Parts: sequence; C-alpha cells; structure tokens
Amino acid sequence: MRLLDLIAQARSIPIRSDDGRALPTADRFKNDIRACPLRYVLSDQLVRCATQLAYAEGDRLSACLDLIHVPSWCVWVEWADAPRRHALAEIPTLAVRSRDGAQRGGALVTAVPDCRSGQIRTFWSMRDDTAYLSPVVTEFNLDGIPEGYRPAASTAWRGDVFLTLEDEPAIAELLAHLRFHFDDEWAAYYRARCHTGDIKDQVVRASLGGVAFDAPMLLAFFLLLGASNLLPRRQAGLGELNSARQRAGKALLLEHIEVAAPLSVPRSSGRASDDNSARSGPRLHHVRGHIVRRGATVFWRSPHLRGSMRLGRVRSRTVELSFARPSQSLESGSPRLTPHSQYDSVLG
Repeated sequence: MRLLDLIAQARSIPIRSDDGRALPTADRFKNDIRACPLRYVLSDQLVRCATQLAYAEGDRLSACLDLIHVPSWCVWVEWADAPRRHALAEIPTLAVRSRDGAQRGGALVTAVPDCRSGQIRTFWSMRDDTAYLSPVVTEFNLDGIPEGYRPAASTAWRGDVFLTLEDEPAIAELLAHLRFHFDDEWAAYYRARCHTGDIKDQVVRASLGGVAFDAPMLLAFFLLLGASNLLPRRQAGLGELNSARQRAGKALLLEHIEVAAPLSVPRSSGRASDDNSARSGPRLHHVRGHIVRRGATVFWRSPHLRGSMRLGRVRSRTVELSFARPSQSLESGSPRLTPHSQYDSVLG
C-alpha cells in the first residue's frame, strides 16, 4: 500500500512518554496529508534520476537553486526507497546510513508563500505496512541560510545542526541551505533517556542518517518538475478501486499524481577508433552524472559508460530542462560557508 494511505489510515505504532502523553508519530499528520493539495508518487526511474541529479558534478544543483520552487504551500512526495538507496550507494564519497529495510519513503513539505523556504517532515514504511515518522525536522531556505530553530535555551537535542562533506564541495554548498533539529516533543523524550554522550551520539547519528539524503533529492525533483513539459505525469485512476473499497467497508485511497522520468533518448557515447590514427580512442570508462547550465536552460547528463565502440554499443542520455522565465545565475564567487555542527557529519 502507498505510504500516504498508511498514514491517512493511521497505521503507525503509538509511542508515549513516561507521563502518558502521545509522542508525534505518522498518524498525527493524517489530516495534513488528506488536506494536501498536491500529492506526487515518483516512478523508480525518476527516483534514481533525481538522486543522481542531487549529487551530480558539473555546474551543481546549488547553481540552479534560483530555478527551484516548491509547487505549493503544502506538497506530499512519495517514492520506493530501494531505488534511492541503490543510487546513493553508487556515489562512493557518501557513507550512506539510511533507513535500512524501508519499503517506501515520503516527505510532507510545507512552504512559506514564496515557496522558497519551509520545512520537511520525513516518513517511511516497513514491510509490515507500518508507517513511521522521523523525529528530525529539516528546514530549508533556497535564498540563503535557514533561520533554523535556535531556541532561547539551545540543548543537544533542540539546537539546529549543519551537515557538511569536506571532500565534496558541491554537496557541501547545497547542504549550507539546510538545517536539522529535533521535534520539541521528541527532544524532551530523548533528553530524559539519553544520559551519556555515547548514547546521544548514536541517537543523533541514526536520526540524521534517516533524513539527511532526502532534501537534496526533493530539491532535484522540484527542479525537474519546474521545467517546461519535462516530466510525464498522470492522475492515478482510483475511481473503480475506491468504489469497490467503499462497498466492502474499507477506507478510500487518496488521489495522487504519478510522475515518471524524462523520456530516454538513445545516444552513442563512444566513437569507433580510426585504425589509421596515431591516437587510440578512449578506453571504456564510467562518466558520472553532471549538470551543465546555460542561462535558464539546464542540461542533465545521466551517468553512462564511454569508450571504444568496439567494446559494445553504449546508451547515454542528455535531458534538457527549459524554464519559462529568465533567471539570474548565482554568483560563482560568493563566499563559501564553513559548516559546523555540535555533531559530527553523518555524510562522511
């Protein structure tokens, strides 16, 4: 079952604090997801494409932030988690500590009126069709540094956190627009139970590892979504299914939009070597996905193999993202942030 339906039908495990109060779990957001004006479910291919785009080389996703807008004040985005994990595993510099065993992932994104900043709540489901909510809230600001949480009395559980990756400046530049903090009620819950530094460190790393890789993928998806007529999409047809469920006394499934990846364009990635040439052709090698930006047009070149045609015909793909409005590029010489955190980075 889709994750959005598991949450809407309150299929989560209740958790209570010592005084009996219910802690935030996935079912607390069931009404928000039912009222959400836009609900997207991504195809596996699109999940892989958006994940690759998020961590691509070239002109970097961070150089395209001025083209990104959240499509509504409230958006639900859902995906199968295995394709996302597999795409992350192909990026050797990322030490992926993610939601092992998760079947589906999802995010409820709420934005301010200009749709350029807001917060992300992360959810996932396991094989037993139980929905879970991360205790960590992600704040984002595409125009600068998020104000973050920064309470008057910051603690190890309530302060905002930077994440950085020293060996990947392109990713670090993107992460500078994100902040992470624990939900208030979960912060109090952990503070009452974690009395040693080692336990705190384990909880913080595990919690951050479950959400840290989602926001860049979501921003990449919003970039693709904003391009003119790029992503094939269709409204899920649930009329007959919901009629049958209603007759059987079952809860109705939520309407959503299914979004696929850009259509593949076969291309030859290598050239046959000329036997009369003194210079041999390039050996077969892997080319990492990368971005090329030309004004308001962004070219996304998917990861592919390149080399001698004698080693086999190779398909690669270049996707052109065209945006209706003119844009101003971010200044390449803008001062770089020096990310810091009270915790070690979970990304390296």
